[in-house]
Amino acid sequence: MEDKNLDRLLKSALSSNYEPESELNTKIIQKVRANKMRNVKKNKMSVILVACCILLCFSIVSFAAWQYLTPKEIAVGLGNEMLASAFESDDAIFMNESQSYGDYTVTLLGAISGRNLTDFCANGEVVSERTYAVVGISRTDGAPMPKTSDDNYGKVPFFVSPLIQGLNPWQYNIVTMNGGYSEIVTDGIMYRIIECDNIELFADRELYLCVSNTAFYDRAAYLYDERTGIISVNGSYEGMNLLFQLPLDEGKSDKVKADEYLKSFEELNFPESYDEDQDKMNSETNRQDFTEQDGSTNGLLEGTSDISMGEIIKDWTLISEEKVELNTAGEIQYHYETVMGPGIATIAEETLFELGEVGYSKVVRVYEKNASLFYRDEKGVITVFGYERTE
Repeated sequence: MEDKNLDRLLKSALSSNYEPESELNTKIIQKVRANKMRNVKKNKMSVILVACCILLCFSIVSFAAWQYLTPKEIAVGLGNEMLASAFESDDAIFMNESQSYGDYTVTLLGAISGRNLTDFCANGEVVSERTYAVVGISRTDGAPMPKTSDDNYGKVPFFVSPLIQGLNPWQYNIVTMNGGYSEIVTDGIMYRIIECDNIELFADRELYLCVSNTAFYDRAAYLYDERTGIISVNGSYEGMNLLFQLPLDEGKSDKVKADEYLKSFEELNFPESYDEDQDKMNSETNRQDFTEQDGSTNGLLEGTSDISMGEIIKDWTLISEEKVELNTAGEIQYHYETVMGPGIATIAEETLFELGEVGYSKVVRVYEKNASLFYRDEKGVITVFGYERTE
């Protein structure tokens, strides 16, 4: 009977997400002492070992939960005070789900959708409805992720994107949903805030967040059931293809607005089929170059600020000047500074400049005390200027 009671006690401990309370520790110690009185040495040692293992496991769990910054802290680090405030609201959804592949562990930390969460701007106009999700990427063995200033930073690509049940993911992902990301590395952990059009409109369906070790969406990594619209992991895929549930508020789904949003995709003229040989080749190349990628990244990242460009150029201090080149997707990748250290981001050329436009872009990225300005000369060369606000 005592052994059964101890079993229930241990199961209760294992079901907790936090450190065991002092009362539970006391009960375990008392049970060990009771077994000692029975002079059953083997059982006594077993109980002690199990209790020690439980405490060790709780220490690991506690540390895992403690080591990540909160979504609000990450937003503050990226200089996005509006988004940081949004993560304090009741609309914010917090998670701490981790999945691993190979050398890397990805943790989904939180998400939020709604209106006026940030001053995200497209074509000179504020886009009021957006979805944001926050992930932490770390080395499974505890080694630090490379800093953005390291030569090997970005050599291992990560594609992070929301997906929607019923919509073919190779057509509807972060790239086509006006998305992008900001990223920093702090205390050996890479933090990424992704953003895209408001997918909470589709919250009456299953929503997902995929993470793969590719530069773009790899159709071979996931399975799409045309009949049910369900997206799942391809078990035969030789590479990272993690898939999280994204539990946005079903009560905020809106079928009318969702249908209107989908009409905007009609202009994209998606092909009815794709080149399977080319897709297979791209998939094999991505897996082969898993540790040798050149750091190309996905999506669009755009924004503006109430601070004028003229004010930044006049009153702030120029701290960096980086000439950048377009990748095959028509995007640039640039470095920036924040109060929590350096980061890296991508943005599409067409987002920054009109066709043939020369001079400074109307898009300005401000990270609290730092800012990035974009300039294109007559030869089409783009330069990113980094500024720091002087006190």
